[in-house]
Amino acid sequence: MSELILCTGRLSSNPYYIIGLGMNIYSLEELCYYLVKNAYIIDNDIMDEKLCDYIETELNLPELAETMKNMLARKVSLGEYVTTFLAEVGYLPEEELKQIKQVLVDNASLSFAEKRKKRADNLLNAKKFTRAIDEYQYVLQSVKKNEEPEIYASILHNIGVAYARLFIYDKAAYYFRESIEIKPEKEATIHYLQSLRMTMKRDNYDRFVLRMGYDDHIIREAEERMVAAQKSKPETEYSKALDEIKALKAEGRVSEYYSMVEKTFKTWKQEYRDQMIVRSSK
Repeated sequence: MSELILCTGRLSSNPYYIIGLGMNIYSLEELCYYLVKNAYIIDNDIMDEKLCDYIETELNLPELAETMKNMLARKVSLGEYVTTFLAEVGYLPEEELKQIKQVLVDNASLSFAEKRKKRADNLLNAKKFTRAIDEYQYVLQSVKKNEEPEIYASILHNIGVAYARLFIYDKAAYYFRESIEIKPEKEATIHYLQSLRMTMKRDNYDRFVLRMGYDDHIIREAEERMVAAQKSKPETEYSKALDEIKALKAEGRVSEYYSMVEKTFKTWKQEYRDQMIVRSSK
């Protein structure tokens, strides 16, 4: 959203505590903001008549409160409830409302842990690796390994992926190993071997895989993937920037070279700082 939003209702001196999100809210816009940002983990506990009463009395919006109570009486779905609320406030344009509703529909049948894992998966895919790790660790606290071994193993594996992408291969190997001990899978085993290879000397690694009796095909595939990764030149913003820097230096364009170096490193530093931000909303 890039446009200004006219505030609706008043700022309350008494907060409303949203149990499912673990947050206090003081205004309608704050409520809308948290609903949108936490769409992946919103549950039916948001459909509470006490929230309607709060909107009516504390925020001084009786008409909106009545609309919400009517929806509760009609027992509408969570997706309809939240998106109607956001539409009544005028917080999002139509296209974004549709996206939020689809998220709510897709997640309706998921457990709390599955919803939080999905959020962590999105952080991982968005390359917010430290924040993804933080979220995965939080989910692990609500999952029992013996009751939900598949999701538990999947979370451990994805923590390993996040650490590997941060080049912290010893921790990556630890989580991959923990994952395959619960649920042995080829992909996790390959990732485990690759992480070990990045932390061990060649002869130590060879003795280890021989002693542990790993399948020759899996060992070979792990090696082949590493060789392919070393030979490949991914078209990323990083590689493009480095190519441009090298070209400027080769052409003797000194001032432009130093300017590009400074700009590039400034961007990378900021991206690193963004990665290291830890969620504080637990």
